[in-house]
Amino acid sequence: MIRFVLYDDKMEYCKKYENVIHKVMMGSDTDYKIEKFTSFNEDFQILIQDNSTKIYILDIEIPHGKSGIDVAKLIRTRDWDSLIIMVTSHSELGYEALKAQIMLLDFICKYNDFENDLRLILNKAINKIDDKKILTFSSNNTLFRIFMDDILYVYKDTVDRKCVIKTTFSEFSVNMTLNEMLNKLDNRFYMCHRSCTVNTERIKFIDWKEPCIIFDTEDKCTLISRDKKKGLKNYVVVD
Repeated sequence: MIRFVLYDDKMEYCKKYENVIHKVMMGSDTDYKIEKFTSFNEDFQILIQDNSTKIYILDIEIPHGKSGIDVAKLIRTRDWDSLIIMVTSHSELGYEALKAQIMLLDFICKYNDFENDLRLILNKAINKIDDKKILTFSSNNTLFRIFMDDILYVYKDTVDRKCVIKTTFSEFSVNMTLNEMLNKLDNRFYMCHRSCTVNTERIKFIDWKEPCIIFDTEDKCTLISRDKKKGLKNYVVVD
């Protein structure tokens, strides 16, 4: 899933960005969600902490709040993977944003052919994200494509004899064996149990007393085999 985060003090512009996003995503089978903000509030701060794949569209000039550049600097204190696009009414501010060491994808001016420019940049952003590894599978006669970054762990449901994929945003039950699933996943995944594999890049720490694996989303997985503990220590802070 891609989350588009729109930040502009004028809702009319947020809606314009939203319309362009819908047009761009119309030709894609990737799930997406749009979040609109006219101020830097608590919900926005919480969203920044979320580890999902995001594309930000930020207005540089916010008269009575944090500028887009200030928000981008906050984003980069914890997230260097999400893509940031700046919009401005004054092109000279865009060049200042490019100098701010916040790794912008690009900036566009709100005037001229702004909607076409935004469409071109969004297509570039989608292509960059599509370069990331994606897991494709069917569930309930529906085809899903999810980023491996978004997977926390996969385990075998011994009752239904299916694989359950736990992601940052949902849970999917799939008619596949765990071995078939492992053949689709990459080497970031580690078998912590004969019926479970975890995304080592999403592990926050391990509580050996329970024992359980705590992910950066605060989700927990209790499937840990004794003989797998040593291998897990290579990936995490041990508590």
